[in-house]
Amino acid sequence: MSARSGRSLRCLALALVALSSWATIVGADSSRTSVESPDSIAFRNGLWFDGAGFRPATFYSVGGILRRARPATVAQTIDLRGLYVVPAFGEAHNHNVEGEWNVDAVIRRYLQDGVFYVKIPGQIPEFSNRIKDRLNRPDSIDVAFSNGGFTGPGGHPIALYRDVLREHRYLPVAGALSPEWFDNRAYYIVDSRADLLAQWRRLVASRPDFVKVYLVCSEFFGQTHTPCRGRRGLDPTLLPDIVSLAHSAGRTVSAHVETATDFRIALEVGVDEITHIPGWFLVDAAMAPRARLSEVDARLVAERGVPVITTTVASRAMGPMRTEPGEPQDHHQFGAHGHAASHDQGEGAGRPEIERAEREVQVANLRLLRRHGAKILIGADHADTSLPEALNLLGMGIFSNLELLRMWAETTPRAIFPARRLGRLDEGFEASFLALEGNPLDDFTRVQRIRLRVKAGRLLHISDR
Repeated sequence: MSARSGRSLRCLALALVALSSWATIVGADSSRTSVESPDSIAFRNGLWFDGAGFRPATFYSVGGILRRARPATVAQTIDLRGLYVVPAFGEAHNHNVEGEWNVDAVIRRYLQDGVFYVKIPGQIPEFSNRIKDRLNRPDSIDVAFSNGGFTGPGGHPIALYRDVLREHRYLPVAGALSPEWFDNRAYYIVDSRADLLAQWRRLVASRPDFVKVYLVCSEFFGQTHTPCRGRRGLDPTLLPDIVSLAHSAGRTVSAHVETATDFRIALEVGVDEITHIPGWFLVDAAMAPRARLSEVDARLVAERGVPVITTTVASRAMGPMRTEPGEPQDHHQFGAHGHAASHDQGEGAGRPEIERAEREVQVANLRLLRRHGAKILIGADHADTSLPEALNLLGMGIFSNLELLRMWAETTPRAIFPARRLGRLDEGFEASFLALEGNPLDDFTRVQRIRLRVKAGRLLHISDR
């Protein structure tokens, strides 16, 4: 392998690696979430978020639905004693819900952080199908899967799965797998319309909740030597066909992007979601200008209502992989099952000049999108949950506490499950919410001080350790 290709592989190494950590659950069975589920519950003396502020109110959960009127019978009354009630949070982009080896830990961590709704744009359905019975139920998290995604020959994330995750993530949990085993499972390779139609049938057979595509440095597609250092993805001329097929099948399309050109192409052909803010990852600081969005980009994405997922903490996890060509690659950062050892590597963990460039581009793009009123979703990609992403956005100083709360508790859950009545504390919406010790509009970090969790009208008992 050449030094340059080795460098490209090292940059790939954490692109889909998600993190997991253990949280202790309180209840009769310490390996499961303890749940109370009376038919009707009255919640008194709480301050309820109405989208603009907190107002005192009494709500009732009846059959898992919020009601303002008192039902004929109230099985239980809970005095919230002035706690601040917000809708449960969402995670618009991660890859950590995948298999039996970590599902219990991941569920516990998400519930602990108040994140009930998760979108996974890329996983192996043979593994995730085995855990379906542990998801999408009142004592667990609700998850939407893409079952892989479309890329081109040699495109991302092929080398990642074949050369890195195969050994460092899947070998300990699934045994030895050939590099080609991941084809038509973790990704679908297409380089013509005929390929696409054949691969489409395979994807549809897996019954995905949505469709994922990989656009990577589209402006250089088909070129051998590019500033992207070997990173590539789907032939952008095939994207309109994918969007048409997906929409005809009643599925939305989520596009992985890295450059502003990727972003524009995705918008032009009508994708439904953009899974990264351009600038989330740069192979080199010199790529920063290619990740800068324009006023036209921001105006168009806002006008079309296409949500953009932040993923600003992803580059922190990738920092240790940024070594100069020819330098040895350190695999010790990988934790159990190929996860990165920590989601908080911090500035300077890899190449400081690249990290500074990423931060500058992310801030500029987010400020631009905010100014044009674009729909922004919170997703971490590389972290235990979306909490580190929300706190990183807070530290950027772009959004007010109110904006962050609405993005995380309202906009993100609704985007993950648009057919459901989520993200609002009002009559007829799902009774899924958190009661916080302190007003997050005064101090956003109080989103971590969760005193009560209710999902679909069930009380979840989880330790905060």
